[in-house]
Amino acid sequence: MTLSLYEDFNYTLSRESLETRGEFQEAGEGKVSVGWEILVPPPGPDGVPYQLIFVGPTSEHRGCAVRLRLVDGQGAPVADDAEVMLETYYRTGSERTVMFQGRYGDFAAIADQQAPDAALAVQKRAEPGEDYVIRFGVTVPEGSPLPDPEADESYFELECVKLWWNETA
Repeated sequence: MTLSLYEDFNYTLSRESLETRGEFQEAGEGKVSVGWEILVPPPGPDGVPYQLIFVGPTSEHRGCAVRLRLVDGQGAPVADDAEVMLETYYRTGSERTVMFQGRYGDFAAIADQQAPDAALAVQKRAEPGEDYVIRFGVTVPEGSPLPDPEADESYFELECVKLWWNETA
């Protein structure tokens, strides 16, 4: 029996979300990484911070859905062996959590990622809060066609729980 995706999410991050800062591109060690950078929203007008929870796998579900489609500058699909990583960390780079790591081919193999329980899922729970960065990127060998996160056909969706976090003593 295959477990279903986590169903009690209340928010979906995408490249159109207010939290999405924009695209990034980094090169080094013979590889190039491109993707999207997302920021946890700053505290609201009342000073209360937000928190995003990416629910990981449990015995009851596979975790929050992760969807991805990327094409290169010519509109061709990204190579199946491209490395995909979804991670979060504090703005200083500390407290890094890798929530998903895999190959682009795992996403490409799903004919309809919007079909019920068809999407891949977060592999590890993370709870980024104020001043945290979320990066969703794809890494290819230098010289390979570069993924184009700005292309019309490129998109991502990350289901999560968005909380307005109010602590009381």
